[in-house]
Amino acid sequence: MWERWPNRQLVRRVNPFASRRSLPQYRQNQEQVLSFFEELKRRNVVRVGVAYAVASWVLLQVADLVLENIGAPAWVIQALMLVVGLGFIAALVIAWAYEMTPDGIKKESEVDRSVSIAPQTGQKLDRIVIGFLVIAVLVLLYRQSGDSPETGSDPVSDSEYSAAVNAETQILDPTPVDRKSIAVLPFVNMSSDPEQEYFSDGITEEILNRLAKIPDLQVAARTSVFSFKGQNLDVREVANMLGVSTMLEGSVRRDGEMVRITAQLIRASDGFHLWSESYDREIDSIFAVQDEISQQIAEALQVSLGISGGAANTNTTDPEVYDLYLRGRALHRQRGAENLLKALTLFKSALEIDPEFAPAWAGLSHSLNVVTSYASQDEISELGDVDNQSLQAAQKALELDPNLASALHAMANNHLARFQWSEAETYYDQALAQDPESTDIMEDYGHFLLYSWRTEEARQVADRMISLDPYVPVFRFMAMRVYHTLSNIQRWGEHVEAASAISDELFNVQRQKLLYLLSIEDFESAREFAALMNLKDWTTPEAMQSMVDWVANPSTEPTAVQMQALAFFQVGYLVAGQYSMWLDEVLNTQDDSWENVLVFLSYLSSYAEEEQFMRLHADPRSKAWLQRSGLPVYWRESGWPPRCRPLGADDFVCE
Repeated sequence: MWERWPNRQLVRRVNPFASRRSLPQYRQNQEQVLSFFEELKRRNVVRVGVAYAVASWVLLQVADLVLENIGAPAWVIQALMLVVGLGFIAALVIAWAYEMTPDGIKKESEVDRSVSIAPQTGQKLDRIVIGFLVIAVLVLLYRQSGDSPETGSDPVSDSEYSAAVNAETQILDPTPVDRKSIAVLPFVNMSSDPEQEYFSDGITEEILNRLAKIPDLQVAARTSVFSFKGQNLDVREVANMLGVSTMLEGSVRRDGEMVRITAQLIRASDGFHLWSESYDREIDSIFAVQDEISQQIAEALQVSLGISGGAANTNTTDPEVYDLYLRGRALHRQRGAENLLKALTLFKSALEIDPEFAPAWAGLSHSLNVVTSYASQDEISELGDVDNQSLQAAQKALELDPNLASALHAMANNHLARFQWSEAETYYDQALAQDPESTDIMEDYGHFLLYSWRTEEARQVADRMISLDPYVPVFRFMAMRVYHTLSNIQRWGEHVEAASAISDELFNVQRQKLLYLLSIEDFESAREFAALMNLKDWTTPEAMQSMVDWVANPSTEPTAVQMQALAFFQVGYLVAGQYSMWLDEVLNTQDDSWENVLVFLSYLSSYAEEEQFMRLHADPRSKAWLQRSGLPVYWRESGWPPRCRPLGADDFVCE
């Protein structure tokens, strides 16, 4: 049929404009449309619409700034937007129906067009529009400057990974919200005895651990939520910072053998209470209460989020044993010689009552493993062979519960202390298999990878750990060491600043911050910071400041005062480029304790630049220390790190 094209009759049927009878009507309609638009222009309706729109935008922007600063609720600006929108329609109607005349506003139908001043009114409207456009540009520039980082601010603040730290809560920017997620805030201790704090913390952690076993539910890590302890913050604000959709908060009041627990589940988006309950129980039924609370929370979440409930964890441990264990664990986490010695006593007391309680054996092993770093030589001598005791405690914990993550973790640390690298790695892997979200395990495992020069794997573990728990200074400390080793100055500095903002009193963080300031040659800031460090009785602020002066200009031999500080801050030799002096100070020592060797290994691997690396490893004493650590044997089994390779069956070289 298309072969007959063109066909005049067909054209006339499909094209109305081909019909002569329809052409006059079309032209008439077109003229009417054009006449309507001309009339809109003549009556200044278009100008009024443009002027109103620009003026309204400026008004809303200014109102938004004012309302935000005075803390007005969101519905106020929403109501204002509705009024402005309705006003736009009214303005167009008034502009069409009325006209401004020398005698005032009159209906358009009553105005003689020969005396109309509509053109002059249009020119005035044009000037008004231009004026509001200028104001709009100024408002945009103001808001843009308010959202941008200030010039001269922290050098890492412009990085996509930098920590935007809140001055009061000392936490990072909000994380994306997972709808099926929850954070358990530390339950408030309402008891008359402040020392019962450990008990309320223990209740919090047990409920948190039970919730973590619910399928499909993301639970914020313990250390992150405990960073908010004691802060009077709105739960919705905390939820936004942690990136969770629901919050659990509560309180614990203990009076003798009775305990009252209150808990409430809150939806973060609007603060609506999904569930709340109070429990009055005897202390010997505390585990049943924990199970009951976690089960009811699971049911409440199932209704609101579609999450299936987790199985109850019936715990029949003696309440007194559990109480002693909680107190010991709380003291262990505080560190310090006095706290660790008390923790050891409490763990041992718990095990005297119930020698089958595996978590107490694991806790005992962990405390024994670190007590030598804090206690005096006399105190350590009184404890006996702590290394052997720690190993035996870890073994006992694993005999009682082969799948207990803290026991596997303790065994891994014991093997690392003996430079049994392959065995340590096996237990770290098993511990993480049991508890893959444990940032405590990740911290030690990350150090293991760093000490064995598997720095890229250590970086991956550090990044994962920080993503789970960004508010813990010691975790940031591990990340600092990783990025220092990788010579990534920017990321190193970001972690230094984030950890300092969270806790500026932690000694390891202070040392890293000083090292960072010296490395970027900000000697003025380093000198000021050295005077504020928590030096205890190791050295003096004056000696540290003098040491900073020497690092800035190491052209002369350090003075006795500077040597005092350098004995404490040995890495200062390396920052100053005095590699031989550092080797003389460190490598000649006969102290082959595992702490000393591991510190050396971390320093030795922390200078990845070619010249620094070669100068360190050219000294035969470096190679001897590596052999003392047993790393070459481990590398032959697991693979050699970059720059190191075997030489025959018994030798190796790092270059």
